[in-house]
Amino acid sequence: MPTNISYEINNKKPEDKKLFIRKMFDSIVPTYDLLNHVLSFGTDILWRKNIFRHTKKIKGKTVIDICCGTGDLSLILYNKGSKVVSLDFSLNMLEKGVTKNALRGHPVSADACWMPFKSNSFALATIAFGIRNIPDIDNFIQDVFRILAPGGELAILELVRPENRIIGKIHYYYLGAMLPLIGGIISGRKLAYQYLAKTINTFIDQSELKTMLKKYGFKNVAFYPQTLGVATIIVCEKEML
Repeated sequence: MPTNISYEINNKKPEDKKLFIRKMFDSIVPTYDLLNHVLSFGTDILWRKNIFRHTKKIKGKTVIDICCGTGDLSLILYNKGSKVVSLDFSLNMLEKGVTKNALRGHPVSADACWMPFKSNSFALATIAFGIRNIPDIDNFIQDVFRILAPGGELAILELVRPENRIIGKIHYYYLGAMLPLIGGIISGRKLAYQYLAKTINTFIDQSELKTMLKKYGFKNVAFYPQTLGVATIIVCEKEML
């Protein structure tokens, strides 16, 4: 793993950054699920379920879970009766998802910016804790818009910076000190968790993301803050023809 975290955060070369991120996620697969639950105090499980309080019914629909990881969100989609495509560029993540029986639909290894699907294919696209790790968000938004059917929805779950100043200070300390420490002890990959913490602090703010989504055609962009504002669910829609 590279040791210059600041360089990787500021790296403007998408292909170089994708390679770094793929290797990083491949390296943390054995403890990925455990750390997601430990570091979020179990709230990540609730956040994923909360997505469906704000989306249309998906039973019988074809949906895609982008940056699916080991498949926790894909499994929820499957259990709701949808036909699920689970996409990630980390083969190690996909293999773990298959092994734990979470990816029960169609796992696909591909780049989230260039998805190998026909236009207007999906009723819902989800992405949990993935968008801030995509080097070219513009390309991602354009491509997910392309593959969604008219009236289809994009649902994003992401960790964000809380707007409350006091909570924000506590959160900043937790990200800078505790998350890399705990993540490093459990996974043996402290640098990976330093990087992941910094991506939260350097990711575009919610108003910028809303502007980008609207720029590429999404309508009805709505934000639903979770647990003191440390995470948010964003739901938006591709307009009907």
